[in-house]
This record gives sequence, structure tokens and C-alpha cells, in this order.
Amino acid sequence: GRRTAEHAKTDLRMAEPPQLLTRDPSYDICPDFTSPPFKPMRALMRATGMTDKEAVTSLQMAWVMQNNAERERWEQEAEARAAAEAQEEQRRREEEQQQQVQPEPHPRPEATQTAPTIDKEGAEQSRKARSKLRAFNPNVQVGNALAPHLSSYAINKLANFEYCELWYFSMEGCEDALRTQRTEADDSFGMTRIGELVTLRPVASVQASKRVIQDEDLTWEQFHYAHRCFIQHIMKSKWPDEHAQALLRFFIEIESSPFVTRENGKKALLTYAARVQWNWMDIMKGGGEVFNIALINDELLESVS
Repeated sequence: GRRTAEHAKTDLRMAEPPQLLTRDPSYDICPDFTSPPFKPMRALMRATGMTDKEAVTSLQMAWVMQNNAERERWEQEAEARAAAEAQEEQRRREEEQQQQVQPEPHPRPEATQTAPTIDKEGAEQSRKARSKLRAFNPNVQVGNALAPHLSSYAINKLANFEYCELWYFSMEGCEDALRTQRTEADDSFGMTRIGELVTLRPVASVQASKRVIQDEDLTWEQFHYAHRCFIQHIMKSKWPDEHAQALLRFFIEIESSPFVTRENGKKALLTYAARVQWNWMDIMKGGGEVFNIALINDELLESVS
């Protein structure tokens, strides 16, 4: 048990870098949410009890909050880009100095010297493009396994500390996310509620997959892979360490339970894990005393089986 936990904790350190923003969000303009294209969205929000004015205000506030967050992120990335460009500029100057001290070969008398044409603007653009590429270690090869591609829907669930089916973290779920990303439009938006606020999100982050499988219906192999991927991502999503470690111990207890060897024992464990995790997340979001999910209730497990 301890070796398994230590091994899992080592795997949690693996993280993939976030994608950089491709444009300055300070130039973005807030959409006109009173315009006809947003009429269906306002109608849906009015169905929740909002007035048309409240719906427009909520959408505007959500857009501003998102834009402010992206501006802060852009400034942080700009500082990193500036440092990288300064380093690249220093390297370029050193190369030029080295070339200047090297003796130039004498041209042949019959050769006609033609002054080269230098495209300064094109060279500058090329230099900036190269500066956006992260450096790589020439002595390190690709790992034995590629990082799973998680769906925007699952990432959004984790960011909001909401229950998310483990299928999204299985190999099948990650493959589905990759296929879906290739077919969805980047500018398609949907609505989601965060507390009292209704906000716009890309459709991919709020729309569940049609292929999702409920936790209790997973195979034992799918569960084995998915919960490890799930733990890695909740650590990357900056969940409180206490909660992440409790979930880690919970899954270890499930997999090492004596019920594994019973007839239909794995099905009982999957059902217990799904229902208890859902209840745990629901209580945390709704208030009240939160139990320790890592402590397995054998009586409840027996009743489930």
C-alpha cells in the first residue's frame, strides 16, 4: 500500500505546460449581448428567473472577468517572451561578433560582387517566431508514454471542483476528446453557472460527451487507468492537497479491498466508489460536515454488493 502510494505520488509530478495565448486580449471588444445573435441565450437565461437586462448584465460581467484574467496571463507571458527575446538577441550579437573577427575570403578578380538584399522586416518576424519556441534538451528522448489529452469539459469540471465521471480520464475518454477537438469550432460558446453568475464558456468545456460511461459501468481496467489520470489532473488543477491525498488513498483502498476477489466484488467496488465520490463532492459544494472519503465504510459496501 505504501509503495503504491509513493509510486502514485511520484507520477503526480508529471505535468504538461499550458498553451500560450496567441493574441493580446486587451484588444478584444465585449460582444453586444443585446444583439439578435444572443437572443436565444438571453431567452434561456430568462427561463432561470432573470430579466432580459439582468441576463445582459450577467453576460457582460462574465466576459469582463474572463478578459481580465486573460490580460493578466498575457502580461505574465509577455514578460517571459521579453526575457526569451533578450536572450536570443544576446546570442545573435555574439554570433555577429564572432563572424566579424573571422577573415573574409578574397574574391576572385573575375567575380562580380553584388550587394545582398536584406529583408529586415522578414528577419525580425522570423526571429520573434523562433523566440516563442521553448528550448529542448538534446539529450532527452520522448518518454515511454505520451500524456493523455483531457477534454475541456473535464478540465472545466476540475477547475470548478465538481464531480466528473472517471471515463473522461480513461484512454477511451482521452481519445474521444482528441477526436472532438478536431471537429468542434473554436468560436462556439455555451452557458454555464458559477455560483450566482451565468458565464460564457466554449461549448467543448460545458457539453458532456455522448459516449460517456458512468463510473459504476466502467471495466476494472478502465477504472485502474482512469483514477490515476484523474489524480494527476486534480493536482495540476490546484486542488487542496488534503483533498487530493484523501482521494488518492480512497482509490488505493478500493483497489486493495478484499472485495476484489469476491464474486461480483469489482462491480460492487465500482458502484461504491461512484456513489460515495458523488456524495462527497455534493456535500463539499452544498455545505455541512464533510466526511473523510478515504475511510471505507464496510457496512455500506456490503449493502451495495
